[in-house]
Amino acid sequence: MEGTKEKIVAAACDIYLIEGYKGMSMRKVASRTDISPTAIYRHFANKEALHQQVLREGFSTFDSYLQGALVGTSPMERLDLAATQFFNFAVEQAKYYEILFLTMDHTVEHKVKGALKRDAMQSRKFMVERVMECMKDGSMKQDDPEEVALQLLSTCNGFFGLYVSKKVSGSRAEMKARYDRMYRRLLAGLCV
Repeated sequence: MEGTKEKIVAAACDIYLIEGYKGMSMRKVASRTDISPTAIYRHFANKEALHQQVLREGFSTFDSYLQGALVGTSPMERLDLAATQFFNFAVEQAKYYEILFLTMDHTVEHKVKGALKRDAMQSRKFMVERVMECMKDGSMKQDDPEEVALQLLSTCNGFFGLYVSKKVSGSRAEMKARYDRMYRRLLAGLCV
């Protein structure tokens, strides 16, 4: 059973995706959840606190997906699993994916940046570590691990942006096959 706080965050996600940060209000969230506006303030001090919680939940969920890649037994298997987990997150957690990677309102990002900077940097750090492992064991060419990780993340994120925004279509299995082929082409230029 979903608790009150979870209902509030879910409603805030929905409103944020439709109307952006400026369109999100405690009153709208209250109306969507059938909770009084006063009751929402028992859980969140203000709109900014609620917005930060939406982002925090998104980053935490994304991180939990990436952590699943650590079961790989080699550096390259962990990198491959991270790419798969990124796909799974984008498909299974489409709302959070859109909020974190497609629609974050940059006019309020400065308010959020300080509070959530560590959370926001986790996925990047995770990918840099995977790339560094692959370079260290010789399965990837020596290069700047930060730039290679950003290249991988940017390419994958670009694919998801097209997929989530329906600019490319197909079943989940078809999209996963396309994604895998694209990822393999990219890796071909990075691997030894």
